[in-house]
Amino acid sequence: MSIDLDDARRAIDDILDSYRDAARTDTAESLLPERLTTGKAYEAWVLCEVLERLHHDEGCDIRLVGSDAVRLKSSGGPINRSYAHFVATRRSDSRQFEVWTDVEFSALSAALEGRSGASLSRCDYHELDIVIVPAGTWGRPNPAELLVGVECKNLDYQKDMLRSLLGVRRELSFLQDPRPTAFRRWPRASVPANPPSCLLAYGTDPNIIDFADPGRVFGIDFHFEPLGSS
Repeated sequence: MSIDLDDARRAIDDILDSYRDAARTDTAESLLPERLTTGKAYEAWVLCEVLERLHHDEGCDIRLVGSDAVRLKSSGGPINRSYAHFVATRRSDSRQFEVWTDVEFSALSAALEGRSGASLSRCDYHELDIVIVPAGTWGRPNPAELLVGVECKNLDYQKDMLRSLLGVRRELSFLQDPRPTAFRRWPRASVPANPPSCLLAYGTDPNIIDFADPGRVFGIDFHFEPLGSS
């Protein structure tokens, strides 16, 4: 089912508001940017899906942090704690993860050449639409800190997008026999990668599933998720 941007904003805000601390008074009317493009609406829609999966499948309690005066981060850069984000606490072991939007990670190629922090140049980091990292992570997460990366495409899924995603996987990890991830069930308990990060692609084009075969080799999960689906 296709919905317009106003309906999408209302549906997304209803879901995200459910993670606010009821004991606090939040002044932001919406966590979304004032000018909401279809692409940003879709990223927020997938964010809701990620949070719901963490809650229901991985057994996490979700808490919205820093929402009293600011919105979700909507342009690429390092983790910036002045922006709203989500903390997921797994009930089985109290392990905490953080969920951020539009964060750049520092690439494996940079780490192999000894570049980090202030020595990074623009070729040494890459943006992901949604990331999950260990609680307390700062700056641009390195490949060992990036537990989950998510790319969202609200357009026809083309082969060049697959090539780009395979490049992201290469800058995150080496291909290796399956290794355990930080998760019990979702997104997956093991991945053929070292460091063992999960990489997910969501798209509104059903043809995204046609590109799943390389993902099975390299540990990339492809999901068809229409904007406004229930």
